Amino acid sequence: MDRMSMCRRVCFAVILCSPILAPAQQTAVPEAAVPVPVAAEGQFKLDVVVTDPSGKPVTGLDARDFSLLDNGQPSKILSLAAFDGISAKPNPPVEVILLIDTISLPFNLALHEREEVERFLRQNGGHLALPVTIFSLSDTGLSTLALPSSDGNALSAELAHHRELETIPRTSGSSLRGESLTALTFEDPPGLSALKALRYIATTERRKPGRKLLIWVGPGWGVGSGKPFESLLDREHLFNSIHWYSALLREGRIALYTLSVGEKVSKAGPIESPMLYRQFLGGVKSAKEADGGYLDRRVLAVESGGSVLDPHRDQATSLAYNANSMEWGASPGRATEATALLADFDLVGQINRCVGEANAFYTLAFNPSRTEVSDEYHSLEVKIGNPELTARTNTGYYDEPYFYDQSLPVVRRVTVEQLEEEIRAARGKTATEVARQISGLELTERLSEAKLSALKASLRGAKATAALVALADASAFLAPPPGETPGGAPPDAALRSRMIALAIDYLRDTLPKLPNFIAARTTVRYEETPEHYDQSGRAKIAYQPLHQADSSKVTVLYRDGDEAVDFGTAKRKQPKPQELGLVTKGSFGPILSTVVLDAIAARSHLTWSRWEQGPDGSRAVFRYSIPEKASHFEVKYCCLPDGDGTSVFQKLTGYHGEIGIDPASGAILRLVVESDLNPSLPLAHSDVVVEYRPVTIGEKTYICPVKSVSITRGRIVMQLTDGSDSFRTFGPYATWLNDEVFSDYHMFRAESRVLPVYDPEPQGQPGGAGETGAPAGKPKTKP
Repeated sequence: MDRMSMCRRVCFAVILCSPILAPAQQTAVPEAAVPVPVAAEGQFKLDVVVTDPSGKPVTGLDARDFSLLDNGQPSKILSLAAFDGISAKPNPPVEVILLIDTISLPFNLALHEREEVERFLRQNGGHLALPVTIFSLSDTGLSTLALPSSDGNALSAELAHHRELETIPRTSGSSLRGESLTALTFEDPPGLSALKALRYIATTERRKPGRKLLIWVGPGWGVGSGKPFESLLDREHLFNSIHWYSALLREGRIALYTLSVGEKVSKAGPIESPMLYRQFLGGVKSAKEADGGYLDRRVLAVESGGSVLDPHRDQATSLAYNANSMEWGASPGRATEATALLADFDLVGQINRCVGEANAFYTLAFNPSRTEVSDEYHSLEVKIGNPELTARTNTGYYDEPYFYDQSLPVVRRVTVEQLEEEIRAARGKTATEVARQISGLELTERLSEAKLSALKASLRGAKATAALVALADASAFLAPPPGETPGGAPPDAALRSRMIALAIDYLRDTLPKLPNFIAARTTVRYEETPEHYDQSGRAKIAYQPLHQADSSKVTVLYRDGDEAVDFGTAKRKQPKPQELGLVTKGSFGPILSTVVLDAIAARSHLTWSRWEQGPDGSRAVFRYSIPEKASHFEVKYCCLPDGDGTSVFQKLTGYHGEIGIDPASGAILRLVVESDLNPSLPLAHSDVVVEYRPVTIGEKTYICPVKSVSITRGRIVMQLTDGSDSFRTFGPYATWLNDEVFSDYHMFRAESRVLPVYDPEPQGQPGGAGETGAPAGKPKTKP
């Protein structure tokens, strides 16, 4: 079922030199990417309409009035937002979409549909409460009759003159604006054509934020698109389609309302056949249960939290349809009588009833249940404390194991000493075998640079070396082995305070003295491939552990507090945006100052950890923890699957880590920053570690970054496809890692050739820049 496109591009803010500063993680976000703050944490959001016994929407309730049942079991509601359209309006506004379905309808019914919609548009002097978009589904295909507008008179005029502003293309993903498009015509049975039209409209609307009401004005059961049709799909593919529509309508926040104009009546009575859809309302739990009836638009309406309205549940239906001759209007007398009664059908009232639920609703957030079973169906039910009130929302969802982060497959944890033994024992094996063996390991302690160099020298083959470096980089956040931790009593309170004061003086006095300089930045990028299906949904792509994806070397200029990259010096040419994958850009921001000052401001969270042996002597290591309310550490992640794929996840978060200090000078020699993120967010963690060493620039020595490791784990974006249409959604978790080495520091000279930093912009699929550690409230400027 996981039809996936690996389309995540992540940029870490990575670190370049600054004698006092861990060049901050502050990556420029593409201009097209719009940061969106997290309003409510929770993987799923449900729009809920509450009505009284008369069907009138009820507002004014609060979280205490709601409870949520997931498969009959209580589920925690993480947040609840209430809207009444007056004092509390949704942003963006709810969108209303009218679909006029006249495919294979007799003329009088088709005309009646259009006339009633025109009457709805012209009421109240043509002033519509909300913008309305109008689609037409007819024997000639699917067309846009009117673009979104609150001018009902203008919309009615367009509808009356049958002016098709634009027609819908066969392929999905094309814009509905600004160009002449070829018609999407149908050679399928009317019911299947209608389903394809719904598929197209819903995938288009999925790209837009906010709640949508899709009001389908069409024929009732047994007429036109209301006729049952035989699906040509096998049960497995049919089950996939049922799953696909369920996810699409829920994630697109689309509530489907169906209004029936005319219905075929069985000899058993006018009610029996139209009500058959109710037997398909329970949800499909497996492929063997799959049936085309589950894709009936009335079933989809109920399951989406909309409703089925039947304005013709009276004598007019049987008058308009002659059950004996099985034809519409077969009896002239009865057809005339039916036409007269058709004028009394309150279709406008039914549309108004739907629109009346647009702004009076509640949005709640929750996390799905944990499961080990793919495509596991879960029923949903919202209960209201007052038993006289009824709540309508999505009736179910399909749960997946990857909704939560899963442990890595077949990973064996080893110490540094055990790793050395593994590599010695692997002599004689092929490089591919050794790479596979190393990739199945996870270190429990930090692998030092000296031991890493020695182990690399004993390996053959680029794959084995890359696997070892990835393993070492992932361990960079851990404590060193006991043998690399010198003994000795911890410093007393006075000495600890003195070292902290020296660190603050170092930050305050050294940063302004940083000269303009040039350095080389070598980046090696690693990425993990989670197990998934390709876009066809049939071929499974196997899990692949962290492996080298790309490398580059560029010259970076630091001048007057700003940074630029000369891609003309790159050993790898400047990439095209769609080829970027995981991207790291150097940027100078006050991450070091922010972390240390945050830690100092929250002194109770800055504690002694240990003495540690570094390349240049002993280090004093302090542990810190900054709660979210005291944090200036912000994470960003591009891009979310919503909208046009350029929305950026952005959140101020708590964090923790370690600071390694030179006890004599207060110089910061090592910085570890690990974010504290809620597991329901798209990021599981986003962390960085920076190593600093003395570097000579000109005739002076500064403490500058010589190596950094940035690592993040988050949910990739995958693409779910059905037929020719698809939509983006979150998929399994994956890890991305950047290994940065800074070298060749020297003073900047005016004759040096420096180009502006390259800012990738998302193209098509979501991607672009993600950011970790940008101090909140600081302007984010592009060089």
